[in-house]
Amino acid sequence: MTQLEANLEADATVRNDVTVPQGRVQGSSGRRRSRRARASLTVRVIQFALLVALFGSWQLLAATKVLNPAFVSEPSQYFPSFWHGVDGGGLLGLIGTTLYETFVGFALSAILGLAGGYLLAEFKAFDVIIRPFMTGFNSIPRIALAPLFVLWFGLGSLSRIVLIVSLSFFIVAFNTYAGLQGVNRDHLLLSRVLGASRRERFFKFVLPSAAPSIFAGLQLALTYAFLGAVVGEMLTGSDGLGGYLALKMGSFDTTGFFGGLILLVIVALAVSAIVRALENRLLRWRAIELAGTQGGGQ
Repeated sequence: MTQLEANLEADATVRNDVTVPQGRVQGSSGRRRSRRARASLTVRVIQFALLVALFGSWQLLAATKVLNPAFVSEPSQYFPSFWHGVDGGGLLGLIGTTLYETFVGFALSAILGLAGGYLLAEFKAFDVIIRPFMTGFNSIPRIALAPLFVLWFGLGSLSRIVLIVSLSFFIVAFNTYAGLQGVNRDHLLLSRVLGASRRERFFKFVLPSAAPSIFAGLQLALTYAFLGAVVGEMLTGSDGLGGYLALKMGSFDTTGFFGGLILLVIVALAVSAIVRALENRLLRWRAIELAGTQGGGQ
């Protein structure tokens, strides 16, 4: 056992000597869960009502010809078109290609971005020399470079993966850098007083403190990765869901276009929910800490 672990264990022993009435803790926790459940239900009801109002208004405007049905179609036709595309139109195979490009590009972006953010935060010389170049490249609209990527890497998945990395890498790198730079200096001073080594300070103080910012960057990068895959496919007009959408739009099949768009939204929401669930599981200590702070304030 290191000196740091011994000191932390002794501090935990002191804290455990302070007892709190069990009934008060359980009652307060139950009331908080009940309030959160009611608030969550209220939010879901409002969201559903807004969705019904949006599609209801859209359907009414299209049916009364206020909106030209040739351009916007009618929402009542979108879901049959979506189901037809899933059941026999090959949409599931197309979304598989898009997801492959998304996850490969995202994985590369995450690895390179985490490494780049760490180097920027930990090595001053690297920060001073490299960060201006990264800022400059990040200001370039990479969507405008997509035709150049196609010229360099061809019409296949590789050009879209390069586009995804160019979009997502900087998000992960700069969020990682910001998280590592935003560590509480008092905590670092305390860790030094407790005799922590550089490695212990990083894994027990710096990294846990930076984790929320890092995960925010990863979630945003995944969104941009999905966007980059679809946009790249639309520009090349080839495989994937983006190519399907470009084909439907080119033939003025707005119903088929919105049917494919429904699948796009469903997959995007599912991927985002998976990332949030993973974040909540890995950062469960953060939720417990916030709940304890709220309970103490009451």
